[in-house]
Amino acid sequence: MEFDVDKLNREELLELNRRIIERLKYLSTREALEHSKKFNVGDEVEFKNEGTVIRGTVTRINRKTLSVKTREGQWNIPPQFLKKVGKGEQGTQLGIVK
Repeated sequence: MEFDVDKLNREELLELNRRIIERLKYLSTREALEHSKKFNVGDEVEFKNEGTVIRGTVTRINRKTLSVKTREGQWNIPPQFLKKVGKGEQGTQLGIVK
């Protein structure tokens, strides 16, 4: 599907922009939901923050993020950035791994 955006007037361009943004938000939400399906409350996970690996436990699954509890506090992280870790890999420590 090709069309010439140069032929669209201001109102048509604004409508096109609104529809593109709406579609991108929908796709982002759908992607987050698909990634969220891989996790359950209680799963041990890790993520990177400014180059540091942080480990914690999933406490809640939200629409676009997962709530993760660490020794340092609560984080809301998009599921795309989380990695499950086994209890054997992590031991009993939660928090920052250097």
